[in-house]
Amino acid sequence: MQSVGAHCGKSARWVLCGGTSTRGQAGSVRALARKRQQQRGSAKATASRLVSTYLLDEWFVEVVRPRLRGPGNLVRFADDFVMLFAYRDDAERVLEVLGRRMGKYGLELHPNKTRMVDFRFKPKSVGDDREKALATTFNFLGFVHTWVKSRFGKPVVRQLTAKDRVARAHKAFNEQIRAMRHWRIREQHQRICRMLNGHFAYFGISGNFQRISTLKFKVELLWRKWLSRRSNASYITWKAFREILNRFPLPKARIIHPYRHKASP
Repeated sequence: MQSVGAHCGKSARWVLCGGTSTRGQAGSVRALARKRQQQRGSAKATASRLVSTYLLDEWFVEVVRPRLRGPGNLVRFADDFVMLFAYRDDAERVLEVLGRRMGKYGLELHPNKTRMVDFRFKPKSVGDDREKALATTFNFLGFVHTWVKSRFGKPVVRQLTAKDRVARAHKAFNEQIRAMRHWRIREQHQRICRMLNGHFAYFGISGNFQRISTLKFKVELLWRKWLSRRSNASYITWKAFREILNRFPLPKARIIHPYRHKASP
């Protein structure tokens, strides 16, 4: 996944984020149907097509961008999106117009999850009180986008697994391992490996190695915990569990999606 901050040049650091009913995602609209429809899937598909084409993509390129004082861009995946701007007044004007535009088509920005983010990198002591009150990170598609210092001391944008997604993954592993604790170890191992590989396939991006490796370690703890609770006499020592891992090793945390180009202030 490429840094969303890199799409608008060095100065484009004002981000508009909306919200969906799914936590951890930013930049979406929720369909508020004016009339009840018999099939919810059809309503969602219709709303998604509207948002994807006419309501957002074409409108932003043909109407919004020519009227901006500075550079701006729209980054969208399905009906989840973020808008990036170089100047605050551009972001405020688009946010005001966007709500009215959605209302024309029976759609509405989520009032609690729509926000504007000051995504510029600056020391904590810099900026007026109004700018300091704005969030400096945002969640998009399960990742929290934030500024960090690279190993060379330069500020770069990193995408890390959002905390709610970490908690959700931990809960899913815990429930699955608990449910299959009486299975054969080989079968448990196969299921856990599939789940871990799926997690790495999505969240294994550059800069996120620590969080995916931490999750893998927690999965090992969960596996030992539930193996030790198969019966009153099934407690497994760490030495015995290491022997199990040697025979049935879990996949190593790895970066599946490396990228070289990162945003710079």
